[in-house]
Amino acid sequence: MIVTLEEFNTYSGNMENSESVAAMKESMLMASQEVVSDYLGYSVESKQYDDYLSPIGQPVLYLNAYPVSRILSLSLCGSDIPASDYTIGGRGIRLNSGVWPTGIDTVFCSYVAGWSASDVPENVKMTILQIASLMLEESGGNIGITGKTMAENSRTFINYTNYDKWLKKLDPLRIVRLV
Repeated sequence: MIVTLEEFNTYSGNMENSESVAAMKESMLMASQEVVSDYLGYSVESKQYDDYLSPIGQPVLYLNAYPVSRILSLSLCGSDIPASDYTIGGRGIRLNSGVWPTGIDTVFCSYVAGWSASDVPENVKMTILQIASLMLEESGGNIGITGKTMAENSRTFINYTNYDKWLKKLDPLRIVRLV
């Protein structure tokens, strides 16, 4: 996990650490990390990806996860591309000489992308902590039911969990795919 139980305890102010509570908190941290990963479109934790990619005649071939820490193998139409022929930059691979040829699933790339606990951006870590803290708060049945009476009518409002408020600040790191 990107965020430790100790960091979560400090952030939430809930220091209870019995075995069952610690297990519940860890599951909330994993769930909130999954919410963030789903929103970003890739895993926040560093892991290996093996993708077939379809270049469109541009100098940069964009990958399906971010940030790329290393390329394990790269091939075009089954032929290996030496590391000296490309550079990793931002969210993609730049071909040093010209543009990637157009084609469907012509590039195979095995690479490692994501963050380790020591290099995750603070806004990602903070978002995971905020969502996990909200989950912890709601675990006691605090889901925000309010009511309003007006003349002869009354209404009940149920505030459901919507994480958009916290997730929106991660938009610069988000990869949106059109499927």
